[in-house]
Amino acid sequence: MGIEVTPEAAAVLRRSLELAHVDPAAGGGVRLRAAKALGGGTDVQVELAEGPSSEDVVVEQDGVRVFVDSSVTKLYPDAIVALEPQHDTVVVRPAGG
Repeated sequence: MGIEVTPEAAAVLRRSLELAHVDPAAGGGVRLRAAKALGGGTDVQVELAEGPSSEDVVVEQDGVRVFVDSSVTKLYPDAIVALEPQHDTVVVRPAGG
């Protein structure tokens, strides 16, 4: 299955790219990478990026390019990038979870 991006998350990510003047037509997108969380554990961080790194998996949804770092695919081989409606934020969660 890999990484799936919901249309709602893609809309929020697209707006973030527009506000930051990152041009998807020029190769820009959003990078997901694993990072140490406060108190231990691992979180997935969402960052704006001008392009993918050589080891990123590129996922496209509704005109938004998402660059998934290998650290994320190890953490979540099957994941969903979705919108958390209560806080209107983008989250990454295991598929089916």
